[in-house]
Amino acid sequence: MSPEHNAIRHLLMSLGATPNYIGFRYTVHALSLSLEQDERLTHVSKYLYPDIASHYHTTYMAVERDIRTLISVIWRNNPQLMHELAGHELKQKPTTAQFLSILTVYLSASEP
Repeated sequence: MSPEHNAIRHLLMSLGATPNYIGFRYTVHALSLSLEQDERLTHVSKYLYPDIASHYHTTYMAVERDIRTLISVIWRNNPQLMHELAGHELKQKPTTAQFLSILTVYLSASEP
């Protein structure tokens, strides 16, 4: 496993997510792709979800749903850290695109 994947996994676990959720894998993959090419974040439904779905042999709808489930778990377990990563107080649970953008920006800023 690459150091990038380890950093992503560690961040997700710090937020209260665990690898037993299918969305955990999808989120690791989504963040990895977003770190390579952040333009993917502008059209997550058009580019990011289909790429992940193809990789895992599932549908883009399942990818989006499972990432939303993971966001709900994180929001329930550690909303304070989400506020810190976002740099401001979030009024409500972030959308999948917001969530992926927040974590991509955070991970990009913490790269050497």
